[in-house]
Parts: sequence; structure tokens; C-alpha cells
Amino acid sequence: MTDDRSLERAARSFIEAGPTEAPERAVEAALLRIESTPQERDLRIPWRFPPMTLPARIAAVAILGALLLGGALSLFGGIGGSPVVAPAVNPTATAPPSLKATAKPQSSPLADYTGLPGWIVFTHGGQAPDGSTPAGADSGRGLWLIHADGSGLHELAPGIPASGKVDQDISPDGSHVAFGSVDVPVQIWQVGIEGGDPELLTTDCSGQPSECMDDYPAYSSDGSRVVFVRSTEASSVLAILDLSSGEVTTIEPTRQTSSTIRLAEPSWSPDDQQIVYNDVQYDDALDKNVDASIFIVNADGTGLHELAVLEDTPVGDAEFSSDGTRLVFSSCPIHDFNDPCAAVYTARPDGTDVQLLTPTNVGYGAPSWTPDGLHIMYWGPVTWHLMDPDGSNPNAINRMDLSFDVGYGYYAYLQPTP
Repeated sequence: MTDDRSLERAARSFIEAGPTEAPERAVEAALLRIESTPQERDLRIPWRFPPMTLPARIAAVAILGALLLGGALSLFGGIGGSPVVAPAVNPTATAPPSLKATAKPQSSPLADYTGLPGWIVFTHGGQAPDGSTPAGADSGRGLWLIHADGSGLHELAPGIPASGKVDQDISPDGSHVAFGSVDVPVQIWQVGIEGGDPELLTTDCSGQPSECMDDYPAYSSDGSRVVFVRSTEASSVLAILDLSSGEVTTIEPTRQTSSTIRLAEPSWSPDDQQIVYNDVQYDDALDKNVDASIFIVNADGTGLHELAVLEDTPVGDAEFSSDGTRLVFSSCPIHDFNDPCAAVYTARPDGTDVQLLTPTNVGYGAPSWTPDGLHIMYWGPVTWHLMDPDGSNPNAINRMDLSFDVGYGYYAYLQPTP
């Protein structure tokens, strides 16, 4: 988005004030429908929506304001009229009857999340979010940090590695960030969250597609190990790095030997006994990703099984809750699919009791649990949000200061703090 932010803020403040205030997700959905058209993407490049021009944004805001004002007048019976009660509309699940997700009622988005402690660590591509990229240039992919109140925006360890950073995870004590490199050599690194020079973690991997590539690192709950995906052009497998000894152990039952199926997004259970991850299936003829499934495996390689949560829908980005009783996941994971069918769900670790927490066909995705386990953090579709584990109290963390004018970036994690 390249328009004047002050104009946008003033317009939104006007149209959302007083009795015409719109529900958080209704405004977001309306803006998204006006300003966006999905675009094709290559692997590892997040799906995003193209920016609007300034005249288009002004017109969009004006139209939205008129619609909201008209709705408010109808709701209250017009000026001087009798009030008319409008029926409530709740989001509905799109899963087939055999694996139907239950939609949770949404409460009014009144929660204030701008006082969250710690850093928000996010991947960002394109022109830098601080406006430092020269016109017409592209700063590539990097990791950025910002506080929930909008302060402290800066890039983490810029320039190392040269190809950029993706797929980050924060250590349980909040002191370090592990990440993968964007391009060859594809390897995993670690850097202090307060800065410094990154260190290469998997020194036994060349990062070359024909030999060995490492990505998608995730810290164990005790911080002693990192699970990641080790792959070549023709195969991929989960592997575990012991941070003390440097020893790497592959989890052979997870190995895929097809060049059209790759593993992604592993994450530990809170007791470090299990790992949840997803595969992504690519169709050469269609030249795009066509499916994704969630799996759980024990850390010793036993007990591998697929988690049947939604039929005929790609699923991924799964993560255990801090007490291990729920998994959060998304349909059409936005890291791998150019499709607004992304939505956020939870389920029991056995795949039962699937709950739909956000509206579908809007673009909510990339969910993760906050370190305290009290909220789910997610993207959608113009900034980051928090909601309670049952989907109640959804609200943007800080829409005005955490919605950037340029570039694109979806995956974010909240730093654990004492």
C-alpha cells in the first residue's frame, strides 16, 4: 500500500466513529474485497495482495463509509425513526459433514493488545517497512522486529546471509531467533534477538539443492534441540539438531522420496515427545501447490500418522498449545498457497473436535500460540491479530502502527518474556 497513511487514518477514524462503528472483521473483509486480487507465486514467496493507488484507496474508503453509514441508519430506523433489530450473522464452516468444523461465536472485538510485552518478530519482503528502500528497489526478504505499540521497528542482522531470512522461530527463553536462508546455500542459522552476527547451525549441510538443504527450524520446548527439514531436489525428511553436541539425527519414517512432495513447518509438543508438521504436494503440470496434510510423529520416529481434520482442503501451519490439549492450524496455509480460503482452526491432537475460529475466504492464517498460551496470534489480511483460544475477543494488535505501506510479510511470532 503506497498511499498517504495520514489520509487513510483520518478517513477510517471518520467512518468507524460513533454509531457507525463496524465489526473488526467486517471492515477487514470489505477492504480486502475492494483492494485485492490474489496473484500467482513461486515456492517460498508468500501470497500477498497488490497495493491500491491513492485515488482508489480514497474511493474505497468513501464507499465503505457510505455503506456503513447506511447500515447504521437502517439499524436505528433512520433519523428519528424506530430502531430495527438486524439479525446476527455468524461465520459458518466449510468442511464436509464427515469432518465438519464447529464455528465458534465471535464476541465484540474490544480487547486492547497494544501493551503486549516483548518483540514481534516477522518475515518481510519487498521494500523495507521502515521506508529506507530507494524507489524502484527491492530489499529482499528479511526478519524485522517491532513492539506491539509500533515502536522500535528495525531489521534483525541485515545482510547475513546475503540471500535473506525466512521461516523464523524464537527460542523458549526469548534470547535467540533461528531461521532459514532464502536461497542457495539453503541452511539454518541462529542470531541473538538483540542483534549481533548470525551463526550457522547445521555446518554439515552444503545448502546445495543436489546435496543437502536445511530449513524450517523450530526450537524444542526446553531449548536444547532444533527440529528442521533436511532436503534435496528429490527428497525431504525431518531432522533434529542437538545444540550442545551439534549431532544431527534424521527421523527416517518421515522421509519423502518424491520431488513433488516436501515437508514443512515442524513444531514440538510441549513435552518434546512429539512433532507436528505438514507436507506440501506440488503438481508439475499445473505448476503450483495443490494439497497439504498434517502429520504427527514421535520424536524417536515411532507413531507416524496423518491427522484427518478437514476433507478436500489443504491444511498446515500446525502448532501445539502450551498444555498440549489443542492444535492450532490453518486451511490453505498462506506460506504455500495463493488462495484466500485460508482460515484458522483448532482441534484436539487426535484430530477430533475441529473448531473454526475465523471467517473463511478472507485470508486469515499463519496462526501461532502466544508464549503464555492465552491467545492465538494470526495474520489477516492486512495486519496481525490476537484472539482467545476459543476464537472470542478477536482484534488487531495495533492496526494503525502495524499495517505497513510497502512490501509483504505474514509470518510473525511473539517473543517469550519473563
